[in-house]
Amino acid sequence: MPMNDMPDWLPDWCRAHLGSEPAGVLFRLQQTSMVFGLRLADGADVVVKARPGTGRAASCVAAQARLAERGFPCARPLTPVVEVESLAVHAEEFRPGGEV
Repeated sequence: MPMNDMPDWLPDWCRAHLGSEPAGVLFRLQQTSMVFGLRLADGADVVVKARPGTGRAASCVAAQARLAERGFPCARPLTPVVEVESLAVHAEEFRPGGEV
């Protein structure tokens, strides 16, 4: 998937919050949220999620972190929720496969 298939703010956000810039786009989904599967320049595969507003995003990510810490099979958040423009943005580990 082409690198130009991501918003302008995303490379800088990855550098600032994940310590590495995107080197490739694994996938992109958009429904209520924008979801980007990225391969970073340091070789890590991550998922960055951006959703409108910041209302409940921080609470959802905190609950997800607690579930992951307790062994629930979900992606572990890698960053807190950060406001970018009018979006709530966070990154989590990439867990390919499995079922929803």
